[in-house]
Amino acid sequence: MIYYHDYDIVLNIFLCIIDMILLWELREQLYGRIKKGRKFCALFAAFLIAFLMLLPSRFENSMYVVPVSWLLLPYYPKNLKKKLFFEIWLFSILFSCLMILNDFTNMLPRFSHWVMTYLLIIHVVIWLVLFFCLRWCRSISTDLPSSLWIIFLFIPVFSFASSVTLIVLLNGNAVPRPMKDLCHLVIQTSFLFIDLALLVFMRRFTEFFQKEKERQLLEQQLCFQEAHYKDMIGSQEQIRRIRHDMKNHLNAISLLYSEGRQKELLDYLHTVSDQIGQTEQVVSTGNPAFDAVLNIKLNEMKENGIDCSPALSVPQNMVLPFSDTVTILGNLLDNAIHATLKQMKQMDRPVITLSVTWQQGNLFLHLSNPCNAKTVPEYGIGLRNVEETVKKYSGTMQASVENGNYITDIVLYSVRDK
Repeated sequence: MIYYHDYDIVLNIFLCIIDMILLWELREQLYGRIKKGRKFCALFAAFLIAFLMLLPSRFENSMYVVPVSWLLLPYYPKNLKKKLFFEIWLFSILFSCLMILNDFTNMLPRFSHWVMTYLLIIHVVIWLVLFFCLRWCRSISTDLPSSLWIIFLFIPVFSFASSVTLIVLLNGNAVPRPMKDLCHLVIQTSFLFIDLALLVFMRRFTEFFQKEKERQLLEQQLCFQEAHYKDMIGSQEQIRRIRHDMKNHLNAISLLYSEGRQKELLDYLHTVSDQIGQTEQVVSTGNPAFDAVLNIKLNEMKENGIDCSPALSVPQNMVLPFSDTVTILGNLLDNAIHATLKQMKQMDRPVITLSVTWQQGNLFLHLSNPCNAKTVPEYGIGLRNVEETVKKYSGTMQASVENGNYITDIVLYSVRDK
């Protein structure tokens, strides 16, 4: 193909730049914003477009903006399953659209300068597909069981492989060209609808999965509350028993002292002291949500031989929903305990450091625990839930590994105090 006018190449470059911008925006919506090397990625994207324009048959090459842009994927945040699914699905659906458009152009009469018109239509189709993805894909999650994810991934792979096989079979057949184009159009349209139906199904499945996650979170919240209230009731009952027995305790202490039985007196004092210590609440900030989660997790640490003395400065009437408290603190402390237990053989008395501070509507959380990782591993479901909750408050979440400790720093903004 050749350019008919001098401005055709300028128009073609402009169309490719729009393709790349839309792909950039779509991927940032799906995978997250490029944080490191952003300027380099922009220059690299411009280089890729220029490279396509310098190659022979520049019209055909301009259709390869999407696969060439895959070279930018490593710069987006890590999420291999999501990248693999959406890139294969996007490539499959774009391929189907281009094949359907090609069938139409083969069946319609051609006119002068039809090549540039055909190319313009191709880019418009690409834009429509990308706009559709921007609207429908951002709320789709790929946090699925591996077996189910493989089944979903197989569908666009099968559609693309079947499309290529269909082209080979029809080209090797003696059927007249118009009949080939019509047959290919019908079958290729079916593949297109299968890919679109997959996206709709994934969206519905994500909504169901989200509701199920909310239900599980509510059950976890209720369990925390129930355990917290049971601990409070148990502490109150123990306090009543100690108060009831205090007269007897004082008489026993007085008798042991008067008889000079110091060893028995010390043993007795230790026993009474332990009974009183068991009734003390580990954390009492006055905030029911924080108290419930922290007391349960701190008791779990104590049972497993893990030291933790949290530094807390939280107002009693801080407005942070119980569900968000459970998601953030519960998941972070669960991961910290799990990682620390793996290090128990290498440490006599491992320590988890926790500090939570509220200042002028901002909540600062710092957590440090022993780990055996050299670098920050990819987030699991729990930490991704924490990250999503942090985003609700326009907050930030940073994780790092330093000197054998996994460190998490979170800032939540606009956390009001009543």
